[in-house]
Amino acid sequence: MDNSRVQHVEEEDLLRSAHNETIRALVQAMDMNLPGEGGHSHRVAVMAVATAERLGMGPEELSQVRQAAALHDVGKIALDTPLLHKVGPLTAADVEGLRKHATAAMKVLDSLVWLAPCAPMIAHHHERWDGTGYPDGLRGNEIPLGARVIAVAETFDVLVTPSCWKEWVGEEEAMAEIRRCSGSQFDPDVVEAFAAIQPLIQPIAGA
Repeated sequence: MDNSRVQHVEEEDLLRSAHNETIRALVQAMDMNLPGEGGHSHRVAVMAVATAERLGMGPEELSQVRQAAALHDVGKIALDTPLLHKVGPLTAADVEGLRKHATAAMKVLDSLVWLAPCAPMIAHHHERWDGTGYPDGLRGNEIPLGARVIAVAETFDVLVTPSCWKEWVGEEEAMAEIRRCSGSQFDPDVVEAFAAIQPLIQPIAGA
């Protein structure tokens, strides 16, 4: 390998390292604002990448899914802290306020041009297969595939993770709920891919 090629590889490694450090810093900021968010982001990223790989995505796409999944809730940094920590029933105004995190993420990431491929996955991970999700009511294949993958992984983690503000369920019950919502909330193909990989990553998902 000639010197120019070595230098190019080293520069790519440094850039990749800098990008990873930026993602870690953003996840840490989320965790400071909402304790537990860091672990949630990590688990969702692991499950999303495994699901995406099962669906046949290539290395570059998998890297983008990993980044988007790790930062899928980064918009919460821009929300009011009291709303994020509210315990008990949420009002319609509360729900509307929380929903803003999907689009608020775009403002948080606006200056990070290298994350542009991840932006649609982050902005649309709360869309639904039947078109009744938010923020834009996209349906079916209009929703970026990465967003459809993150939606399933996030829902599973939320269902099985103990929290002071909601009930949690066992993994079998969570998987049954995801299957029940296949074709309405979730892409059926993504659900099947997730069902195939989910038993293989239990130790990580439960961390």
